[in-house]
Amino acid sequence: MGALKALGAISAVAATAIVLPMAGERLEAQEERAEWRALAEKSLAAEEHDVWDGGSVLLQSAALELDSASNSTLLLPTRNVAELQTFGADHLVNAQSAAREQRCLAEAIYYEARSENIYGQLAVAEVVVNRVGHRAYPETICGVVYQGSELSTGCQFTFTCDGSMETAPRGRGWDRAQRVAAHMTMGFARPVTRQATHYHTVQIDPYWSGSLVRTRTVGEHIFYRFPSRAERGLLEREA
Repeated sequence: MGALKALGAISAVAATAIVLPMAGERLEAQEERAEWRALAEKSLAAEEHDVWDGGSVLLQSAALELDSASNSTLLLPTRNVAELQTFGADHLVNAQSAAREQRCLAEAIYYEARSENIYGQLAVAEVVVNRVGHRAYPETICGVVYQGSELSTGCQFTFTCDGSMETAPRGRGWDRAQRVAAHMTMGFARPVTRQATHYHTVQIDPYWSGSLVRTRTVGEHIFYRFPSRAERGLLEREA
């Protein structure tokens, strides 16, 4: 009998040890809910009287959540408009700039290499991107593609100054050029030209080809890169 009483006393102590933390947690949760409810009511009152606290009026949307553990409704902490805003005017400008760059690259692919297969078109697009990263050229795709196009001579890509653009891009060739341009600008394409910054068709032999290092031939185009200092001396001796 004494053993049973002792066991009961131990059980009572254990139950008290469990109940007290739970009670404390419930009290803490109630206090927290009261605080957030007060904030919400204050915010609603501010809205009704057009009182804008520095533009940081608390948002009420999505402020309630059902606590499945206690089946009670909790008020969530809300945030101000500035903190929740994730899209601004600068994002729109960046998106417009990216679309413009991609179109310039697609135009270069279309007018320079629309008869080529995907591999050949990627090679031409890679030259444009390589120039963007080279100190001798403009820092944007559009700047590279249309460099010198305002001059009677000196355009870097023939289609920009020989009247080719009087015929607008269209059809499957244009669709594919845009896909290739997107592929390149998103960084999905593997390098194929060995850092080439120049190319010409296999039918011609421009005067400048002898001053550059030939890297490879892809489709109907031969590709070149700038020589290193040692290679430049070798080219000059061969000339």
